[in-house]
Amino acid sequence: MARIFVTGGVRCEGPDGSFADADLPGAQGRAAFGILVLERRPLTRDALADLVWGEALPAQWNGALTSILSKVRRLVTGTGLDGGAVVASAGGTCAIHLPADAWVDVEEAGRRLDAAEGALRRGDAVSATTDATVASAVLRRPLLPGLSGDWIEARRAQHDDALQRCLLVLATGWNARGNHDLAAIIAADAVSRDALRERAHRELIRAELGRGDRGAALRAYDRCVRVLDDELAIAPDPATRALIAHLDS
Repeated sequence: MARIFVTGGVRCEGPDGSFADADLPGAQGRAAFGILVLERRPLTRDALADLVWGEALPAQWNGALTSILSKVRRLVTGTGLDGGAVVASAGGTCAIHLPADAWVDVEEAGRRLDAAEGALRRGDAVSATTDATVASAVLRRPLLPGLSGDWIEARRAQHDDALQRCLLVLATGWNARGNHDLAAIIAADAVSRDALRERAHRELIRAELGRGDRGAALRAYDRCVRVLDDELAIAPDPATRALIAHLDS
């Protein structure tokens, strides 16, 4: 089975071998391979070149792209995958065709995160935390490190959003399972990454209350109030206020 990693560095593993970052033809080779894997659709050569080079598109980009794709194709073939896995068709498009059972780390993380959120909606905190833990192991790693450009930054924003969703599932799930110490650590991480997501504050407050730390719960609530007021000019939701209502009495 093919296994492809695009987080924490690029790596492709097949039945006959593997290759990693250092084997690809420079930053452009890493970018081309990562783009084709993540897009999973035919791209025109012009479109692929724009994504690979951005504003630094060389005058002789067509020949350079041909050379990059040839080297990437050779590496993929060496892993024992289909020799036509990377193709430049007569119609001027480029695509990577992977076996049906190919495993891509970010795709697996997405599947696990969707499953975790679904489990949480059903009230199955055990399945939710199990799937979210697997997803978070991938999502905590940087996506295509060392590369830059509009396309990769947009993808990284999606990656970061998925990690935040994952942390919220974990914090909620561990609170539901009664492990408030772990929930507090995860919720605090979520707040530090994106303080505008009120649900992260709410799970942190719930975790602090769960482990009996009234002072920490009030401090977490006060921070939530300040952030929402300063950044969005809004007050916390009733669900958040309800958590600490009894502490003021």
